[in-house]
Amino acid sequence: MGSKKKKRLVPKQNNSLQSSPKVSANSQNFSEIIKKCTVFFENKSTFFSKHSLWFEIIALIIVIAVGISFRLEDLEQWHKYEQKAFFNKQPLHTTFDAWFYLSLAQDLVDGTYNPINEMRGVPDCPPRPSPPPLISVMAAGIAKATSFSLSWIGAVLPTILGSLLAIPLYLLGRFYGGPVMGITAALMSLLYPFYIYRSNIGRFDTDCLNATWAVSSAYVFLRFGIEKTKKRYLYFLGGIIIYGLFLWWWDQTPAAATAITIMPLAVALAFFYRPEGKEGKLFYAITGCALIVFLLTVGPDKPVKIIKSIWLNYLYISKDSSGTFPNIGITISEQSKPSLALIISYTTKNILAFIFAITGVFLLFWKHFKNSLFLVSLVVLSIATFFANRFLIFMIPMVALGTGFSMSMLWGLRKRFAPLYLICPLLIVLFVWPLYLSNKTYIQWPKEPGPTAEGMYTVQQKTPSDAVIWAWWDHGHALTYLARRAAINDGIIHGGERTVYTAIPLTTDSYRMAANFMQFYVIRGKKGIKQFYKAAGNKPAAGLKLIKKILRAGPADAVAIIKEANLKPIGNLQNTQDWLEFFFPAEKRPVYLFLDNLLPKIAYWWYWFGTWDIEKQDGRHPVFKIFYNMHNKKDQLIAGYNFILDKKTGKLHMGNRTIQLSFFGIRKKNAFEKKSYNNNSTYRFEYFERSRYGALMDSEISESVFNKLYIRHLYHKKYFKPLKLRPPYYQIWEVKGDSLSDYGM
Repeated sequence: MGSKKKKRLVPKQNNSLQSSPKVSANSQNFSEIIKKCTVFFENKSTFFSKHSLWFEIIALIIVIAVGISFRLEDLEQWHKYEQKAFFNKQPLHTTFDAWFYLSLAQDLVDGTYNPINEMRGVPDCPPRPSPPPLISVMAAGIAKATSFSLSWIGAVLPTILGSLLAIPLYLLGRFYGGPVMGITAALMSLLYPFYIYRSNIGRFDTDCLNATWAVSSAYVFLRFGIEKTKKRYLYFLGGIIIYGLFLWWWDQTPAAATAITIMPLAVALAFFYRPEGKEGKLFYAITGCALIVFLLTVGPDKPVKIIKSIWLNYLYISKDSSGTFPNIGITISEQSKPSLALIISYTTKNILAFIFAITGVFLLFWKHFKNSLFLVSLVVLSIATFFANRFLIFMIPMVALGTGFSMSMLWGLRKRFAPLYLICPLLIVLFVWPLYLSNKTYIQWPKEPGPTAEGMYTVQQKTPSDAVIWAWWDHGHALTYLARRAAINDGIIHGGERTVYTAIPLTTDSYRMAANFMQFYVIRGKKGIKQFYKAAGNKPAAGLKLIKKILRAGPADAVAIIKEANLKPIGNLQNTQDWLEFFFPAEKRPVYLFLDNLLPKIAYWWYWFGTWDIEKQDGRHPVFKIFYNMHNKKDQLIAGYNFILDKKTGKLHMGNRTIQLSFFGIRKKNAFEKKSYNNNSTYRFEYFERSRYGALMDSEISESVFNKLYIRHLYHKKYFKPLKLRPPYYQIWEVKGDSLSDYGM
């Protein structure tokens, strides 16, 4: 009997598992790709390492070129709308201070760089900077050596200088995290929106190099601190040279330049510099002698002045009044406190990239705590950004270094996690793309558009060379360059007191007072007014009111006012006749009032200054909203934004809001016509028919000299004479004050 063989059972295949080899195949394919990429990069790494320095130099050049191209991007749009950006085929500028440095450069080119700047702050006339600012010297030197105009030099030079931040930032980043960190930090810093804004085409100002000097001083003093050989003294000397150039460059704020440079040097001396034997004694002896010579040259009280300057800058930024008159800083946008969202928008553009950068900053301090102390200046200024956005320019390098360090940390893990070979470059693209889009969509336009520049050129053509132009401080620098005429106020000397005096003639309702005040101030200035305050009992509040009262009254009626005031004799001012000659001086200069379409936009502030009450420590903010391109129909006045004004009833419909007017005025070709509505409303609307612009305003500013000239074109022939009117862009008025001879006095 044979035994039966048992059949071998073969298990059935599970259909659900049949697809698993495909998944495995996909994974295998992806793994193969990663392996091939890894092998490729590893094979190439040997080649790159042999020529790393050259590749780094090429990469840095590309980064700088990209930075320059981003900054020149707006030029294409400028050419499309030339009226906004050019005048006489010359580019205009995106900051008011550009005209200051261009004006000084023009003086250097013309050989008229005299000690006293007779074009600024009339009649006080501050000295010209000595030595001339480095930025002006550079522009003048290029103008003399080439055929380029100063306007084109001033427009293009910031794009090149601003992109030089890449060099010290690359060196600093390379020290902390290698080439990847250095190149990444250099690239990102040049693309952040705020830094482009501060070093863009037309931004001829010191901002384009301030961050570069700060980063450079941190790097050279870091190398001075960690270097053990005699080579460290070359770095120390380099730091001193950078400090000197920084002082020369940022001439308006030497205290800030000193503080920024001193901090990393102090870190080097306190925690790193430990020479042996006589080396240290010799170093400190030479440094001490050099410091003594420096103090003897600039004055032994220089450190006190620096501390005082820092304190005054703090008061300016913190908006404290700190005196009788208001703090001008409250009106400056760059002094505002930015929110975190705004800081992110100005730097990385999105929250994830910002977190990536800030994480990198913390990791940098964690990994290299002692060496990272050299960044103390940048850290302090970055924190200061939360108090005033002007400091954001110094936060840019810190955010860039943070991004670079995070990227270098990830890149260092690529051999453990091969996908990082692709992820790291992709992250760079993801970080750069929104910055590229932002730069493409946001266009910076000149602060003084073409029509305003035309008005200033008209001033040059139609006024005598010794004329003084009464204009808002924003225009002060531009007038000295474009019009080559003297101004009473500008963006550097625009303190609260001077700005109050600048605004007074605009806010008063009296033509006589406005004209007399301008003529009086142009001769007597702040010094004369302070002299009068002293004679009036050292009470500025009462003294300013008395000045206005006398000038409003005119010479004849001023006699009684002066006698009643019982003024204290001061110097050669002994009696009533002396004071009359003080307020209505025989010596006069040609004075012209320059009004333009900037003033309606900032009426909220200049009216506040002009109505400043010293006792109340406040002024009045008016209602004044300007409208352009309006259509005047039979019974209606129509503009955009759902604007309809019913001239019969005086009802103004703006969107979902209805305002009852008490007054409607319209300037026609030969007359100003007005209609009153019987109500207690404080709102008025006045319209200039030919140029199709008008403004909603309150009754007080409606009766101001500014409004009566700018919209109504009504003037007192004795005090104001139109020289050139191109509404709504600009108006130039000749100003005549009262003379004692007119009254036989």
